Amino acid sequence: MEQSYAEANAKKKTTGSVIALKIILIILVILVFLASILISISTKINLLVLIGVAAIFGLIWYWPRFRVEWEYVFCDGQLDFDMIQGGERRKNILRIEIEDADAIAPIQSTKLDGYRHLEVRDYSSMNEKANVYGIATRLPEKEEKVMILFEPTSRMVELMQKKCPEIVSLS
Repeated sequence: MEQSYAEANAKKKTTGSVIALKIILIILVILVFLASILISISTKINLLVLIGVAAIFGLIWYWPRFRVEWEYVFCDGQLDFDMIQGGERRKNILRIEIEDADAIAPIQSTKLDGYRHLEVRDYSSMNEKANVYGIATRLPEKEEKVMILFEPTSRMVELMQKKCPEIVSLS
């Protein structure tokens, strides 16, 4: 029996809220550093400068986590969603069986019209030109239905349609 396997990646677009958060964190770290220097000068306790230095190193350590990629792996009917932060930290977010899904189709498809009211889990790049698909399914750990947005490759869609032709739609 032939194993069906496909994977895809989508780099998440940097949004305005992420840029604003970066700016706020930079300003906050600068203020903490300057405050620690001023307090250490006025109190003659030089160890307080370490608080400012620790804040700088904390920001440097956390900064790569703003770079997020999604990885989708389809293998024999299972679809895994992994989040990769900073190009190195990988975390499995979700695993679903596509046989349990109600519908899989391009996001603009009429097949998903009855599911537009569901809670959305966006695992896409947020790029307007991307080929985004939606999966209406019940989460394995909960009893609620959700709409999952992701960006599969054409090979992945083809393999999913072979596995479950009544669920997966190309249009």
